[in-house]
Amino acid sequence: MSNNKNINDYTEFENTVKAYIKLGSAKLQNDLVQTSQAIHSIAENKTKCFMKNMDKGLDKEEREYLTSLILSGMHQAFCYGYGIGKIENDSFYGLLFPT
Repeated sequence: MSNNKNINDYTEFENTVKAYIKLGSAKLQNDLVQTSQAIHSIAENKTKCFMKNMDKGLDKEEREYLTSLILSGMHQAFCYGYGIGKIENDSFYGLLFPT
């Protein structure tokens, strides 16, 4: 019986993490437009650095593809960081003000 409770708790935790990650993505797209633009600019700069360091020219499609890979990784990292921060915040306040 206690095993089922652990599974349900784990599922509830997973659902909470997923919800916060989605919230982070929505915030990045809607509320944090300047942050999103900064991430895009950094991704473009990373593509240029890659081309310079590898001494390899890339055509427009290859540059756009590499930039989108970098951009998606940075976007995902932001969303996970946002979600983890929300969970840590909830845990902190849960310790201060137990229910």
